[in-house]
Amino acid sequence: MFYTFLKSQRLSIFVLICLFMPVVQGDEVVAKDSLRLQFEPIITSVSKQLLSQQEKFKKDPEAFQAFLDKHVRPYWDSSSTAKALIGSKSFNALTEKTQHKLVAAVDKTLVRYAFEGIGFYSGQKFHLVDVAISDSGKMGWVQIMMESQILPDLNLDFLAKRSDSGVWKAVDVRFKGITYVAVKKDQFKRILEIQGVGALIASLEEKNNNFFGELCASNNVDKQSC
Repeated sequence: MFYTFLKSQRLSIFVLICLFMPVVQGDEVVAKDSLRLQFEPIITSVSKQLLSQQEKFKKDPEAFQAFLDKHVRPYWDSSSTAKALIGSKSFNALTEKTQHKLVAAVDKTLVRYAFEGIGFYSGQKFHLVDVAISDSGKMGWVQIMMESQILPDLNLDFLAKRSDSGVWKAVDVRFKGITYVAVKKDQFKRILEIQGVGALIASLEEKNNNFFGELCASNNVDKQSC
């Protein structure tokens, strides 16, 4: 009877381990699935709209801005990008008001890149290829293929961060192994250390204002609404 009890105990432990292990191993699977499920329809939708409305977006800055506001900007964490660009220590040392100003300047800079990019867009299609998750399950890479009828297909990736509520947002983009943050970080930190955060924000705002001022003027759009 005691032997039977031991056997049943060992069996129970074995069953418990078998049940528990898939849960542990499944955390990465669940995270990968949530990352793919969130971004795949977004990428598909963005690709279709760019393809069908490219001429309108190129000629109508307000229409392209509305498109970005609805389909792109909500899924990008500009705060985390700004923090990565100058380093968490430097970012956390700023006042809350200055943090907001820096994040706003970085966010507008990313929008400017989108406007610059639409000028070179010529019907490329975007597809989600694969996703990868960090060991913590809080960071992930989304690999996207850009298909072109003229040029060879290209792969680009963006780094996504998962919030405590489980929502994923992009924080950086990588092309041929080089990320945006890696390219700009030294430049941002150099301005910050030599001239201060005010000069960094002013530099970004000047570039953004000059670009959008010229864009609005060339399209006869009121600067306030462009």
